Amino acid sequence: MRKLVVMLTTVMLLLGINGVKAGEKENIEKLRQEQLKVFGSEGLVKPYDIRKKAKLYLSKPLSEQSISELKKLSIQTNAAANLFGMIVSEYKDYYSENYRYDFVQEKVAPFHDAYVKLSNELLDCRNQCYFNLGEKLKSKGKTLEAFLYYEDAYRLSSFTEDEGNHKGMRYKAEQELKSLLGVSDIPSFIYWK
Repeated sequence: MRKLVVMLTTVMLLLGINGVKAGEKENIEKLRQEQLKVFGSEGLVKPYDIRKKAKLYLSKPLSEQSISELKKLSIQTNAAANLFGMIVSEYKDYYSENYRYDFVQEKVAPFHDAYVKLSNELLDCRNQCYFNLGEKLKSKGKTLEAFLYYEDAYRLSSFTEDEGNHKGMRYKAEQELKSLLGVSDIPSFIYWK
């Protein structure tokens, strides 16, 4: 026990009282300033509020959704997911490093899974915003801009869908991308069989 106390004391002295090495404090401050620039324009967004707002808005018919509101909502859902992701990543890292231990499965996994579920819901809303933006822009003849939004929905969605016919957002966005390029005859991957 005494060796453990001596070792911990030595580590704390080497790292500094607050656990930060000399020189890292400036890097932490620089990172914080960069994060404020990225997130500062939206302020602190509340994941539950944004999820509710997004789901309500996206449940409206596409004809009642505006390009400006979809863009705003995509920024808000992305910001909420990214800020929330800062918490998720700590659970994910710990979970990934220790998943083989039973106590992690029993004690940590439920918290990890709850965070991941909300994070995924926010990301799904963001991706739906991108897809809907593609739809709106395509109908206005802005095919290149539509293509880029479809591509965002495509690349940011899960590669496979576990439910239903397995033709989720990624599949739907891919069909639109192929259609715009005139290559719809090329088959698409659907699900690992």
